[in-house]
Amino acid sequence: MKIPVDDDTLSAWSTLLGLTPEQTTATLADIETTLRTGYTHRPPALRHLSFEALISDIDIDEFALMFLISGLRESGHHDAARSVELRAIVNALHPHPES
Repeated sequence: MKIPVDDDTLSAWSTLLGLTPEQTTATLADIETTLRTGYTHRPPALRHLSFEALISDIDIDEFALMFLISGLRESGHHDAARSVELRAIVNALHPHPES
């Protein structure tokens, strides 16, 4: 899976979360599993697209959010991960107008 960030950014995020190299690898694997699950259940209108085509334009902010949630879980902060995930869902359903 090609990710939308460079190695330095990924390393910085991992450091901020206090992830070991093994936890970073597990976090990326979890994100890929999540994306592949979504791909498996994609709507019929998207059935002709490959996995790579569908994720090729993943927004860096979306990826950062996925990395934060998965990384928090991987580092044992399940409540924080759940809190961030719930806030993201609520924000997606009820976006705030831009200032």
